[in-house]
Amino acid sequence: MFPDPSIRATARAVIRRNGVVLVQVKQDAEGRRFFTLPGGRQEPGETLADCVRRECLEEIGVAPEISDVLHVADVLRIRPDGTRHLSEVLFACTVPDSYAPRMGAAPDKRQIATVWADPAAEGTSFQPRYDLALTRPDAPVYLGALRNEPA
Repeated sequence: MFPDPSIRATARAVIRRNGVVLVQVKQDAEGRRFFTLPGGRQEPGETLADCVRRECLEEIGVAPEISDVLHVADVLRIRPDGTRHLSEVLFACTVPDSYAPRMGAAPDKRQIATVWADPAAEGTSFQPRYDLALTRPDAPVYLGALRNEPA
């Protein structure tokens, strides 16, 4: 049974600086921490680029400059009450050099921090596994279906 039968359009920011990526640190109900890219669900009448700007302002306290589409993926969020299907577009983005990681005014409910992180570092836990694409210069544009499950 699916809690929401529709496919949700989402947009995410890939913000790089000196070999690291800006991520949200989230914590699940069991206390496990994991990284996600800032971004979220597109609202009706909103472009994907506007979605990234709004979501980043809410979550990480800055509206980034948007550049090219890097990747597209179908993300299947596996939950006890069913599976939610997200169609995610990842954009290359930049923030001012003066930006220091912080939480925005309306962070995600499980978000506990915003940090720069090395996606190739040992023990790095991304949900979904975008780190696999972020560490490969030859990663395809379409990443296929990625599962997003508790760690």
